[in-house]
Amino acid sequence: MYKENYKLLIADDEYWTREKFRNIIKWQDYGIEFLEPVENGQEVLDVLERERVDILITDINMPLVNGVELISLVKKKYPDVVMFVVSGYDDFEYVKSSLISGAINYLLKPVSKMDLVSAISKALEWISVQEKNKIQTLKMSSLLQDREYSMLVEKKEMSFASNINLDESLDRAGCSLLLIKIHNLKELMEKYQYDMNLLSYSIKKKIKELNCHKDLLVFNYIYRSNEFILLSDLDNAELDKMALKIENYFRGETTSPITITISEHLYSIESIHSAYIQSVSLLMLRKYKKESVIISDKRVKQSITNQTVNAPLTKEVEAQLKLLLKAGNKDALQRMVFDTIGIRKCEKEQWSYLAVRQTVKRICNILSDHMMEKQHSKEIFDLAGLVEVADKTIELLDNRELCNVMEEILVLVSDSKKEKLSGSMKEVVGQAIGYIDSNYFESLSLTSLAKQFGVESSYFSKLFRQVTGDNLMSYIAKKRIERAKDYMHNEDMNLAEIAFSVGYDDYTYFNKVFRKMEGISPKTYRSQL
Repeated sequence: MYKENYKLLIADDEYWTREKFRNIIKWQDYGIEFLEPVENGQEVLDVLERERVDILITDINMPLVNGVELISLVKKKYPDVVMFVVSGYDDFEYVKSSLISGAINYLLKPVSKMDLVSAISKALEWISVQEKNKIQTLKMSSLLQDREYSMLVEKKEMSFASNINLDESLDRAGCSLLLIKIHNLKELMEKYQYDMNLLSYSIKKKIKELNCHKDLLVFNYIYRSNEFILLSDLDNAELDKMALKIENYFRGETTSPITITISEHLYSIESIHSAYIQSVSLLMLRKYKKESVIISDKRVKQSITNQTVNAPLTKEVEAQLKLLLKAGNKDALQRMVFDTIGIRKCEKEQWSYLAVRQTVKRICNILSDHMMEKQHSKEIFDLAGLVEVADKTIELLDNRELCNVMEEILVLVSDSKKEKLSGSMKEVVGQAIGYIDSNYFESLSLTSLAKQFGVESSYFSKLFRQVTGDNLMSYIAKKRIERAKDYMHNEDMNLAEIAFSVGYDDYTYFNKVFRKMEGISPKTYRSQL
């Protein structure tokens, strides 16, 4: 949440229009003070006499002083005010006159949320040109677009349609959605000093520069911070060229694999939710391998008959897995998961991303059912946390790290014997705890920590749990959530920024972990402070 830096004034003689503007956006979240709306041009001039106004949105047809006259007067006396006009279809001549008089663009009634977001973002960009702290205003404009457009993706059905877009000339009827997924944000997070807003703004700016298309809308999907969404009405050949340019750009920015999916053409902007779901479905078809790929709906339809489906977890294998769990045979259990089922070989055998997710999920469900039967509440809680870590690790396309998380899960489920701890091993665990406490925001894993402290990973996991009473990943999560709660006292940081600062590049995942630890969402927790 930003401190209020800018003042917005609405002028319209219709009460419900004024109230719609008041409530359609949470203005304070973007550093904007929503001044009490007024009914006519004379009242606007009265407000300007006593108060600074940065952005003015005014209707054309108003009593006393109409919109065209008002804009001309304001432009002469208050040249720094950024102005938009609101008009109906039959006001074209008035609109043209207002643009000549000094308005930078217009909103067509009925005004949609998307149009308003574009208008305010454009206004902030205009303001930033005159400011010393330009980047802060541009980041604010970027965040406004990211948040509000992301909400449109979340909605399965939209109750409005956008008429025009002031920031882009995108004709949304017949556009395609491109989903860009950065599978590991670690390097980019470090490059932008863990400033998510700066990272988002910079990447979007670069994508627009690369393509030089006016008909391009790009935003960072806030519910998955490592995803960027583009909407464009270019044809398939141009979309392929655009995707290739974007892939080459990221190749020079990060070693993380990138997946770019291109949906089929949308009928209209109301279809954005469906297009996103389709793009995620295309992503699931990619090979589980650390390499960047571009997948289009067209190519998938052409090659769908050549698709192979991995189904290593048969009913017979599931039965054997359950028997090994009951017997408590840790070594045989690991051979079953890693070799017979083949988790260790999924990259070599070119499993699909979806096959890996489904197989790991089915294994974890069997393990969870087994733990529920034993009714060990602490272990059940720890297992649930590790299962979430495994699910998140799959996204990294890192087979080695996935195997290490799965190994930690199997140790928790099958090995209840305690080791005798020497003084030196207690010291090693103590050093690891100290390192985690100081570096909780880094990309920490069982593999990296075991290697750093010179201990075999499964043995290190077991020792850590004996000393602390927590498995490694649960301890890291607790430390991150504790720090997140401290950050929540700082009103200048929004929840997505807090998640980023404590080591989560995905707000949805952070939200899930927070709920698990605290029993309420981060938003509810903060509201109760």
